[in-house]
Amino acid sequence: MAATCAACDLAEPLGDRVERILELPRDLGPPKRVFAKRFVAPIWSAPNPEAPRLGYLRAGAVLQSTTSLPVAEEGCQGGWYELDAGGFVCSQRDVTIFSGERLPERRARQPDRSAVMPYEFATVRKRTPLYRRLPAIEEIVEVLPEELDGRVEELKAQIDNPLVVRVLEPGFYLSLDRTFERDGQTYWRTQQNGFVPSEPLRRKPWSEFRGRLLDGTNWDLPVAVTRRGETTVYRTNVRGKVRATRDSLSQRTWLPARSRQQLGGDVYLAVGDDRLVRAADVRVIRPAAPPPEVAEGERWIDIDLENQVLVAYDWLQPRYVTLISSGRRKVPRPELDYRTPRGAFRIRAKHLTATMDDDEPGEPPYSLEDVPYVMYFKGAYAFHSAFWHDRFGRPRSHGCINMAPYDAKWLYNWAGPDAPLGWHGVYATDDNPGTWVFIHGETR
Repeated sequence: MAATCAACDLAEPLGDRVERILELPRDLGPPKRVFAKRFVAPIWSAPNPEAPRLGYLRAGAVLQSTTSLPVAEEGCQGGWYELDAGGFVCSQRDVTIFSGERLPERRARQPDRSAVMPYEFATVRKRTPLYRRLPAIEEIVEVLPEELDGRVEELKAQIDNPLVVRVLEPGFYLSLDRTFERDGQTYWRTQQNGFVPSEPLRRKPWSEFRGRLLDGTNWDLPVAVTRRGETTVYRTNVRGKVRATRDSLSQRTWLPARSRQQLGGDVYLAVGDDRLVRAADVRVIRPAAPPPEVAEGERWIDIDLENQVLVAYDWLQPRYVTLISSGRRKVPRPELDYRTPRGAFRIRAKHLTATMDDDEPGEPPYSLEDVPYVMYFKGAYAFHSAFWHDRFGRPRSHGCINMAPYDAKWLYNWAGPDAPLGWHGVYATDDNPGTWVFIHGETR
């Protein structure tokens, strides 16, 4: 009998080993359901932990495998299963393979992908502890503002209670799962599986602002958008004189941009229905040519920092226009200058939601759980929804491209890399590339 060598297969090149595995007869039974049991369940490009990752599932996600038995077992105790949308997951460690309809009762509420916002959110109104589990009445920790001071980690150390995950500061945002009752107290369980008293939380509406879908017929570039509220509407009388009407337009009203006219010593823009507005009262967004990096037929995103405008293009055709909030400029204080980087980039990763926080000296700490529609294009710089403010059209962020929730969702679904249904995150590959992003102009 020939000697066997357990290490011989490990010496085989990964590409050859994957090709050999995928060429095995596929008589491994009918598909089964896949339940993500870890908060982040990675999806690999091949049934091997050395393979590049394609994305990940969030805990509670349910997808379908292509077979009822694993396609490979090397490097995964429970075996590798291929998802019907592509990619491989590791059973027992990251996912559970099952049949039937029954799911765990404590399964976290899954993101509502049909809604503008995938989760419910609340802001913290006063300092309060975040617990690892529901506390008994004698375990409740009271955090008084005058008793504690310091950064977030220092506050946690001062409490010195293993039941407390951390101290939540006013202004922090939490993504919510569902409520629980104990000893007459209502608690919210967060999507991160912490527990917080409901009393210090407040849910508030997010911005309803949205950009304009461009179909090339009813709406197309150029378009205009008002800079401020109470923008006066003008008309010309029978003698050709410009006269103000009693009509006015609210801030960030979208208008078709017709011709510019010099009338009575001022410049006006015709915006349809015989209406005029002063050119100084609106931003005008005109079409741009594709940069040389963009191949014919490719999608790309244009960001004008000076005017805080985003336009999404299908090659030559503009598809969507909106206002953003890029990184703010602080010339006298370079340590607080968060201008968004300029240049040509590709989106490298998309996350349905991702947590963003910071606790650096010189700035108040912030923590935003499950920020929706995050798309990274350079280091920590990303597009994302900003549901905590309504100042789109003005620089405001720490460098990211803030977008109103509706706009962020539209761009997330439109831009590459494409995210298969049920995936919480996806990484760009040669076969599933990220959309080009071009950022230019000077932040005011």
